[in-house]
Amino acid sequence: MRRYIAIFALIFITFVAAAPNMQGIKPYTIMIYMNGSDLESDFGLATDDLAEIIDSGLKSQNANIIILTGGTRRWMNDAIPETECIIWEFSDGWLNEIKSMGKVNMGNPATLRDFIKFSMKKYPAHKYGLIMWDHGGGSIAGFGHDEKFNDDSLSLLDMKQAFEEAGLRNQKLEFLGFDACLMATVEMAIIASDYAHVMIAAEDLEPGEGWDYTFLSVLNDTPEMDGFELGKIIVDTFVDFFGEDSDEILTLSVIDLAKVKPVMETMGTLMARASTEVQALSLMNRGFNKLAERRAITKTFGEGSPRDNYADMVDIGDMAIMLHDLFPQEAEAVLQALENCVVYNRHNSYIDLWGLSTFYIYGGKSQGVYSLGTYDALGMDNAYTEYLHIFFTGLQRRNQSPIIHKEVALLQHVSANVRRMVGLLQTDIPASNYLWPKINGHPVVLFPIVTTANARKYAIPARINNREVDIIVSFSCRHPQGRIVGSRNIESVFQKGHDPVLAGDKVAFYYPEWDMKDNTETWHRGETFVVQRQDGFYLSWEPAQPQNELGYRLTDACGSVVLHEVARP
Repeated sequence: MRRYIAIFALIFITFVAAAPNMQGIKPYTIMIYMNGSDLESDFGLATDDLAEIIDSGLKSQNANIIILTGGTRRWMNDAIPETECIIWEFSDGWLNEIKSMGKVNMGNPATLRDFIKFSMKKYPAHKYGLIMWDHGGGSIAGFGHDEKFNDDSLSLLDMKQAFEEAGLRNQKLEFLGFDACLMATVEMAIIASDYAHVMIAAEDLEPGEGWDYTFLSVLNDTPEMDGFELGKIIVDTFVDFFGEDSDEILTLSVIDLAKVKPVMETMGTLMARASTEVQALSLMNRGFNKLAERRAITKTFGEGSPRDNYADMVDIGDMAIMLHDLFPQEAEAVLQALENCVVYNRHNSYIDLWGLSTFYIYGGKSQGVYSLGTYDALGMDNAYTEYLHIFFTGLQRRNQSPIIHKEVALLQHVSANVRRMVGLLQTDIPASNYLWPKINGHPVVLFPIVTTANARKYAIPARINNREVDIIVSFSCRHPQGRIVGSRNIESVFQKGHDPVLAGDKVAFYYPEWDMKDNTETWHRGETFVVQRQDGFYLSWEPAQPQNELGYRLTDACGSVVLHEVARP
């Protein structure tokens, strides 16, 4: 319902061309780089947030709100064109068209640079803020994708280039905000520290609705507040909009960029010790296995099914805690640096989060050469970067490392050697009367991806309308049998929110297959079916078929998986 209210509001607001407002220096100029992407073309979420800005009631004497719109195939309102990028000024309930930038790529650093330069020149203020609005992918994948330019995105180095060329080194932003997934990374913060005082961002995925832009109303009473105060309000309005009891993933942090470099430095010192541990105990791979076991259970963000589990962003505090027994002094230094740097942090994780993440390769080892090349180019701490390469080398060796996860798998006999997994449970065998999940009568494999304080989420590998996706299922007190949240596209940067599965959609599920002779894994795509309007898209639980077998899916500390048959039900 929220989307239709937003569209209604925008249609009935007059959009007029206007000259930039040059009446004096205001307390704030807040720039919003609104790369609409599929969030707008499919769901109207940018339109929603424009309506929230209008509904905020912010008075124009307290702040300039300057918005660049673009990056999407279509806008879910009758006012904003798809054919060009437009700069708008929000003023006392009106969105005024200020300038056309033409058909430009929002994944090009020059577009971001030009928007910042124009806004700061034409709308002088005592403080400046910049909000990056779209999808986010963390330190390796970067920010956003422009639908009109082959989903082009901004890497961390692209943003650094834009900030440098826009002159932000000499005129720092009061705050840099990311209304996007996975951008509360130490790598992003290190880069931003030359150009801003405060960073506001999420460690994990964000819900599709993102921030609650009615936070702008606080500037009516206290327009001179600094970025730390405003950041806390942004965090509180975001979490309160969804509610702490929500089964959505909620994380948002306020980071003091003047204090972020010690976090990276202490991480380097900690991992220099870890590198020594690997080399000193290389016999029988004991040193590496100790580190791999801890990496396997470190809190990781942006996880998906085994087909797309490559975000590899971890909570830095949890990483240090996992290594505390091995390197107590160095781990404590990391935790102290985090406490000094992260000013405010709210989340609904089932474990404590420290508010800042880092890249730590593991699930994405198949893309390790590319990821580590990208990381090298960022120029972060040499010791930490060197450790990532050492650890990646260990992951590639397929050592005989300890088994850390054991799950019950439901197997279908494909041939003498091949078994297809059509179900997965986190339990132990000895029963034969388990109920197994199906969607619209088709067996599915639920891979665990995240646990919050209120829900457990699972990913089902699938294809919908020729797009590779994960279907997300959530279990909570309100939905103990599970509910289908929607699908998440895995072909671009990590998706903010979920797409609904609709009547008429063509769906096929993927199943891992093992050759039991040489224990190699491949993926089998099942038959395609069409979601019927009368049935919808539904989850059910049913007994296994008589011909199915039971087995164990065993995962070792390196993330390698083997399948072991044990019995017939």
